Amino acid sequence: MLPRMPRVVALAALLSIACLAASAGAGQAPSRADAPLILTGLGRATVPLDGPWQFHPGDDLGWASPQFDDSGWASIQAGETWEEQGYRNLTGFAWYRRHIVLASGPPTGLNLALYLHSVDSACEVYWNGRLVGGIGKVPPNPVWYFLHVEPPAVVPLGPAQSGVLAIRVWKAPIVFFSFPNEGGLLAIPKAGTPEAVAALQAADQYQWLRLQEFSTTVARISAIVGLLALLFWLHNRERTVLIWLALAMFFPLEMHFIGDVRGAMSFRWGYGLVGIVIGINDMALWLLLIAFLGLSIRKALVRWTWILIAILLVLESVDETLQLFDWTRHDAHLLLTADIAFTIPTFVLEFWGVVLVISAFRQRLDAARWTLAISVLLTDLVQATTDITGLGQRWTHWTIAAKIGAPLVTLGGSALNARTIVGTCMLLSIIYVAWRYSVEHTEREVELEQEFKNARELQQFLIPAALPETPGFAITSAYRPAREVGGDFFQILPLASGSTLIVLGDVSGKGLKAAMAVSVIVGAVHALAEDHSAPAELLTRLNRRLTGRLQGGFATCEVLRIASDGRCTLASAGHPAPLLNGRELALPGAFPLGIASGVHYEEIEFALAPGDHLALYTDGLLEARKPSGELYGFERVGMLFAAGPSAADAADAAVNFGQDDDITVLTVKRVGTVSQTPLLAAAGAC
Repeated sequence: MLPRMPRVVALAALLSIACLAASAGAGQAPSRADAPLILTGLGRATVPLDGPWQFHPGDDLGWASPQFDDSGWASIQAGETWEEQGYRNLTGFAWYRRHIVLASGPPTGLNLALYLHSVDSACEVYWNGRLVGGIGKVPPNPVWYFLHVEPPAVVPLGPAQSGVLAIRVWKAPIVFFSFPNEGGLLAIPKAGTPEAVAALQAADQYQWLRLQEFSTTVARISAIVGLLALLFWLHNRERTVLIWLALAMFFPLEMHFIGDVRGAMSFRWGYGLVGIVIGINDMALWLLLIAFLGLSIRKALVRWTWILIAILLVLESVDETLQLFDWTRHDAHLLLTADIAFTIPTFVLEFWGVVLVISAFRQRLDAARWTLAISVLLTDLVQATTDITGLGQRWTHWTIAAKIGAPLVTLGGSALNARTIVGTCMLLSIIYVAWRYSVEHTEREVELEQEFKNARELQQFLIPAALPETPGFAITSAYRPAREVGGDFFQILPLASGSTLIVLGDVSGKGLKAAMAVSVIVGAVHALAEDHSAPAELLTRLNRRLTGRLQGGFATCEVLRIASDGRCTLASAGHPAPLLNGRELALPGAFPLGIASGVHYEEIEFALAPGDHLALYTDGLLEARKPSGELYGFERVGMLFAAGPSAADAADAAVNFGQDDDITVLTVKRVGTVSQTPLLAAAGAC
């Protein structure tokens, strides 16, 4: 007997060591699911509640009671989906139960808490029959989280004691964005003191933040660039490329908020918004490619881009409205079918970015734009491939999306995959090309401003600031361009015969092009006037010179010759008729200048008696417009000139009404005979 005693003692010691090793820091995991889990070593550490749990599909709040007999329930593991363990396509409610026994002698006043996270889709936690917490909300008003980024739950269990832990799990209806195995407790719950659980939560949150550090940094940098682009666009609305840049730069922040920030977005909002956000980003990206890669000259390509943008946004908007329905109360199969039907076409449209990049290969691009084209091409291919092979994994079982999403490198604790790398390269290339584009645009604006400055100086030379002396007549002028440079012109030329020649006209179009046409016309008038002072002949010769030289435009014009005794000869080339004492002169119809070379113009003759008031003007006076759209019109013009105003007063009246085009007014008033000295100084000249 004596020799056998050491063997018995040794065997007992080995069994004790084995039991301690099995329970160290983790609690003992019984082999049977209905056997209690014995927790030991509660203190600063937390204890994982691993091993088999009692499991039953369905819902009955009586299952929360510690007295309920769950011995007939099946066994399941926490930390794995229930579909992986044989419960295929199970949605709705199912219960997990675990009998927990605390080892003897827990310290007096010790409290317990439960650390719970990664639940698909929401749950309630019951401890000894009492609801103590949960994640999200279960029906009838469910709330669950997109991409399982719900905030981990710290559930207080109260004073340390043995009991039954029951977790009521609800799995949301299946949507298109679904994986082969879903449902249940995706992570093993852990128990411990509130301090230990809080420390575990802090460590988990720190690790989570480290994993998101790279994407958070990229999102913030992109958002800053997007905000600057938006501010610049608000300052200059004509640079529409800035609004597309802003929308593209806000995309990383939006996606980070939807999919990476714990508790930021419920599933219904996240799943509803992610399609719209991606659609708007696709739109912005396509339009940026058109602007940056020089594709705006391809009219058909631009037109098709806008058509596809409209289709894409409609599809995404309809798909988003599906999330307004409560899938737990409606036909989930019908909603799933609609979700798939509206989502699949958007996958095909994502390849349009590839079409745009390929179209740009025929353009002459610099290195920066080639970098953008290649990075967008790779990003578009990776994104589209991931969406096509990833969203329907539940049915296709394709693993391409998983391989694309697998970490390739680690940077500062953040795992970077192919999507992250090519997406970041694309964002950097967009920022760089946008900067280059802004610099080039600024340089072009400086050059254009210099051209406008030159044009203004030229126009100031062409539009007389001081009028020549015209004995017996008071002539006033007013010139009000709608822009920095305009297309109206007038000239007052004393002739050797003692007569005065007045030429007034309006070139089609506005801005620099019109100003250049004015310089051509004024130069031609000066070259022809002395030898061909008859108004009709002057217009005929002027028309021959201008035909084919106005780049598809034209000019209306009036030529008036006033003799010293008040006799007047007038010819018009499609210009509004002058008003004599507020009444319109009857003129024969005629083509404007520059349209056809074989046109001959007719003259009319009339006389200005002392006190008569003659007004010549351009159509900008007639077309003055209020913000409501009301035109100044012929009736107001007649009433205006019937009062015999100066040119400046007439022009100011139209400008105050609402200027919409260049306005030029000339007034001629006969004030006496040649022997008198009646000259009035010009007013309102440019």
